[in-house]
Amino acid sequence: MPPKPERPSDADYCEPERVELFSQGDLFRDMPLAYPLPADELVVDEEGGGSRRFLSGPLEFGPAMLVTPSCSMGAQGTAGYGHPVRTLVPVLPLAELVERAVVKQTALDDLRRFDHLINYMYLPALEVDELEFSMPESVALLYMPVTLHHAFLEGQRVSQLAYRGAQQLQRKLVWFYSGWLEDDLDVFDPPMD
Repeated sequence: MPPKPERPSDADYCEPERVELFSQGDLFRDMPLAYPLPADELVVDEEGGGSRRFLSGPLEFGPAMLVTPSCSMGAQGTAGYGHPVRTLVPVLPLAELVERAVVKQTALDDLRRFDHLINYMYLPALEVDELEFSMPESVALLYMPVTLHHAFLEGQRVSQLAYRGAQQLQRKLVWFYSGWLEDDLDVFDPPMD
């Protein structure tokens, strides 16, 4: 049996701004982490003739990772973006998942070394002093996408994945959606930005 593929080193995960436009793997702060379910109430917009209805309920905000493919966001033949739809996945502190018994304490060393859990992507701790942002070691919840309008993301990006980090994200997404895991990152050459 071949050895488990190791994840990239912590230093190879993030960088401040690799590309100007948003790209898959960008990290954002203060994003809605889920839909407000169960709804506390159904609110009807009386001023608009009562035709618009909104769910109202508890909604948590926190860091999230953009998983919309970069090529999908780009405008065809022009600069900028082609559409405003973005898909993100929540990023939660690893300690919180251990506390909730979602991740076993005994799996932590392997998670840190191999990033071996199919539903999650391990993210090392991140400090961005100039933005007064810090994030403990965390995991992106690949199974829990949230779709938002582009306007939610403006001014909220805190970091981008560096090449090896973006490569690891691609590897994890392929594994999550297809069940196939590439063992060697050096031969795994997904299309980037």
